[in-house]
Amino acid sequence: MVAGRLLSGNCIVDKRTIIQKNTSKNIIKMQKIFFISLSILISSCVSYSPEIEEVFRQAGSNRRELAKVLKHYSHNPADSLKLRAAEFLIVNMPGKYSEYYDAPWNDVATVMLRWTSSSNKRLVVDTYQLGVPVKKDDVTHITADYLINNIELAFQVWHEMPWGKDISFEIFCEEILPYRVGNEPLENWRAKALASFADPYNFFIENPSTTTVEACTRINSLLPRFRIDKDFPAMSFSQLMASSRGDCDEMSALGVFAMRALGIPVSIDFTPFWPDRLYGHTWNAVYDNVSGNYTSFSGADYNPDEHQISHPTSKKMRRTFSIRNIIDAESDDIPPSLRYINGKDVTLEYGASVDVIIPLVNPPDTELKFAFLATPFETVWTAIAAGDVINDSIRFPSLGRRVLYLPIYFHNQLTTTAYYPFWIDEDGNSRFFKPGDMQEIKLTRLAPPDEPWVQRMVDGVFQGANNEDFSDAQTLYVIKIIDGVWFHTANIKNNNKFRYVRYVSPRNANCNVAEIEFYNDAGTKLSGVVTGTTETWGNSPMTRKMVFDGDPATYFDASNDNSWAGLDLGEPQKISKIRYLPRNDGYGVYEGHVYEAFYWDGRWQSLGRKTADSHYIKYEAPSNALLLVRNITANRIYRRPCIIENGIQTWLAHD
Repeated sequence: MVAGRLLSGNCIVDKRTIIQKNTSKNIIKMQKIFFISLSILISSCVSYSPEIEEVFRQAGSNRRELAKVLKHYSHNPADSLKLRAAEFLIVNMPGKYSEYYDAPWNDVATVMLRWTSSSNKRLVVDTYQLGVPVKKDDVTHITADYLINNIELAFQVWHEMPWGKDISFEIFCEEILPYRVGNEPLENWRAKALASFADPYNFFIENPSTTTVEACTRINSLLPRFRIDKDFPAMSFSQLMASSRGDCDEMSALGVFAMRALGIPVSIDFTPFWPDRLYGHTWNAVYDNVSGNYTSFSGADYNPDEHQISHPTSKKMRRTFSIRNIIDAESDDIPPSLRYINGKDVTLEYGASVDVIIPLVNPPDTELKFAFLATPFETVWTAIAAGDVINDSIRFPSLGRRVLYLPIYFHNQLTTTAYYPFWIDEDGNSRFFKPGDMQEIKLTRLAPPDEPWVQRMVDGVFQGANNEDFSDAQTLYVIKIIDGVWFHTANIKNNNKFRYVRYVSPRNANCNVAEIEFYNDAGTKLSGVVTGTTETWGNSPMTRKMVFDGDPATYFDASNDNSWAGLDLGEPQKISKIRYLPRNDGYGVYEGHVYEAFYWDGRWQSLGRKTADSHYIKYEAPSNALLLVRNITANRIYRRPCIIENGIQTWLAHD
């Protein structure tokens, strides 16, 4: 062996060569460590805005993914607008998340398709073993590649579409750029939508005169028509296209996915609450690049030239990707119903709104910046809008017409009344309801009359017979007039006795009757075995038994014109009186039922309980007061109050 050399296989290696190679490797390794450390140091020294730094803090270890996006667009000055877009998405990312079932796509898709067919939706989810929805916050899970791809595709369609030159960067950021719509699972929806609508997309490029409204109409007409259902989890573009199930929220979401993917600026507009309900409605609006205004439509449903929100609303909002709270206040001073609403007030854009100023009365013992407006549902008032306290007044801007409002304060989780309730009529005039002098009032209903079925009993016939097939039937009474939604009485002059009695419906009336009572000479209400037509309209549960169940709100709804309902009394009886109640909505005043009336004077004040002995009840109540009536027997109350106008019970017409 030669001194100073090592034998390696068939090779002879010099020791000094090994030392030199190891030294070189170490130097290279140290250089790599140095440059990585230097890169980290330089990266940590990059100055970001306080808003972005706060998002980075929330992102934790996912900071590197968000920073990678900003770095990606920081090298080339030509990407300065894309950098601003990336900053917009990141700054407004907190609070946004995906919620989805972590299960195979086939199982989830099947559930979406079968959801409507089962009323027990929990059973469907459990049977398919979808588990519990997973929630993933965007700031801690979103990737740089996903954001960059979203930004690139958004800019591509913005620049390629003929109307792009008319779309400002601000509108682009809110109504084309966002990478999500709600809390749906994230996917590459832009590429999927571009593939799905490639033909119209190319048509738009080749026809430079196409407007955003025209493009929106064309794409909306291609979307699948929806089968209405509710309570779905937030669905992605793919799920919405595949299932086409849901309500206005899902339809609006699909409208946004499809339009924004093609560079059509579209928003989701909504009213948080209808004026007399505990839920609201969503729809879409497309930015018209010609007029500079917005035109409403309903995704996968009504097109821009067909859609109108005709039902009165107190407020109309526009959902934004940017974080916009209704008011700038601590959460403890914001009513729960307004606390999590994010959006821009666009009531004024829809026209027919008014500003209302009321005096500042009995404010809480604190510095007050805001007051609120509430609308009623039964006995509960729900906050729907905010107003500014200015000196000794409260200003409520842009309020919808044909709506009843109650000014309130909210402080330290407590709600107090700020002023009298008021109604804004069709012309924008305000009427305040301050209780006045006591007067006698007559209440005939809990709700406004809306009963198109009442006259269906006109020409109906009551018969008696002793043969089960009514081959020997005798007419007891023919109904000629129905003058109200209450029990009517027919005194019978036929002295014969009958085992079988019945009501025979006139044509096209489906035997619509709520209650029938037969009485003998002693004034006793007769009972027996229910007989009559067995088939119901559309297999409705409203069978012939409903005619004799004692509930004014139920009724018979037979399937054909040759329908009837009656009783087998067991033995012949003389019929001296018949009482009958037409099909109705259950909101009338019925004899024997117990009622309680209320009026509003800072709270709902009871006028006491009474048992009705007719189709109305009388009370002593303040004039010019809001009134509510509860049917204690049936546990029923209407969703909005009434007033007494010229002695007549009147409801403020939201509809």
